[in-house]
Amino acid sequence: MSYKITISENGEYIIGKIYGPLNRETAQQLTREYVKIINSTGIKKILNDVRDAPDAMGIFNDYEFAYKDTKALNLPMDIQAAFVTDPNDNTHNFHETVAVNAGYFVKVFKEIESAVTWLLEEKR
Repeated sequence: MSYKITISENGEYIIGKIYGPLNRETAQQLTREYVKIINSTGIKKILNDVRDAPDAMGIFNDYEFAYKDTKALNLPMDIQAAFVTDPNDNTHNFHETVAVNAGYFVKVFKEIESAVTWLLEEKR
């Protein structure tokens, strides 16, 4: 599993491009990196490009990540995170539900343009 993290050209959101199935270990690594960037820049909007990364965590690990890992890794509760999936990938839908129930502002999209629009227009 690999990933690349950048900041958008306009400096308004963090972009995480994930390659290969998204497991809990990779989600923890990404979160550590996101927290560092959030702390150094103040940017709290995240675009997760998971078009090449189906959710491989499963129900138990989705819960553990949303309720335990994010707290242990100090992910701020006031982030806004979009997940852009492949049009045929519904594996991240449960992750969205669990994250929202845990108090995070998260939404899954099928098109990157819709996700960026939501990140730039929606206010937490």
